[in-house]
Amino acid sequence: MALLQLAISLPIGSHEATIYYADGGILYTLTHLFQGVFDNGLDFRLPFLFFGFLNILLFCKMSKHYFDNMQDSYLATTIFALLPGIITSVVLVNIAVIVISLVLFFLIFYEKKEYFGQAISMIVLLLVHDASIIFFIALAIFSAFKRDRVLFAISILFTAISLIYFNGLKVEGRPTGEFLELFGLYMALFSPLIFFYFFYALYRIWLREKKDILWYISFVAFVLSILLSLRQQVDMTDFAPYVIVSVVLMLVTYHRTLYVRLPQFQNFYRMGFYIVFGSLLLSAVVIVFHQTFFYMLDDKSKHFAYPFYEPYWQVLELKEIGQNCYTVKNQKVQYQLKYYGIENCEDSNVPKIHR
Repeated sequence: MALLQLAISLPIGSHEATIYYADGGILYTLTHLFQGVFDNGLDFRLPFLFFGFLNILLFCKMSKHYFDNMQDSYLATTIFALLPGIITSVVLVNIAVIVISLVLFFLIFYEKKEYFGQAISMIVLLLVHDASIIFFIALAIFSAFKRDRVLFAISILFTAISLIYFNGLKVEGRPTGEFLELFGLYMALFSPLIFFYFFYALYRIWLREKKDILWYISFVAFVLSILLSLRQQVDMTDFAPYVIVSVVLMLVTYHRTLYVRLPQFQNFYRMGFYIVFGSLLLSAVVIVFHQTFFYMLDDKSKHFAYPFYEPYWQVLELKEIGQNCYTVKNQKVQYQLKYYGIENCEDSNVPKIHR
């Protein structure tokens, strides 16, 4: 219910508004499916809210493959649902939430050996996500190590199609060193302590544990993002869907670390878990109830959600004085104003106001 309320009350963001007015792909279609139905944020966010809740159900089903009891599966799903990246993907217009669904469908079909379902998931992913080449490269590497000739051939084929016809993964610019910024984005995606444990889990599995298809998908995506960050700014929506689904591996690693020790030596690791889970819960509370923190700041521009609210507040001020146009230099912000009925003064006969 909290996420539903957040989706309803949060003003449209600049990225969302740009998709709503200027995107020509699947996101544009989804944002207009319920146009004018609810007269609130659900008008353009409802499909993404649906995919977000679907991902939680799919993740729970996928996680059953890794645990012997349902309690561990529920715990992994709870951690997954509380991740900042998952919460924002549920609430905001984005392609990542759809990609996560397709990746989870593929993993479920793979474990069940349902080849038709795997093929459909791969085809739809190819058509939906411009950076799906990341996923196909990971599958190619996995199948090469597992000597699965059929999957390897299909993965190479899809990699080639993605590269030739769908632009694949864009590599451009000169080396600029965006490595630290990338790590900051990953910390925001997972929350800091969860990210550090995610990094440790991938590394530990690489050194000493059995590597399954989920590990290959997440590890390849993570490494590719690091390599690209040495040269250019990385778009997290390209990599996040393939990385974030591996949260189940963190709990598997934690259990293996915990249960190899005698009960009297487990307290330290249990305490560490409570601290990490507590920090995750705190970050989720901050995101969901972020509006409360506006009242604690003298300078509201320092709030992380300020770019969502500032144009909306501007609209309210303009409507109070009977002004129905406003001009800003940032086209994305102009789209935000347009969504609430404030047009660009250059496109109207109303006296111009510039900012």
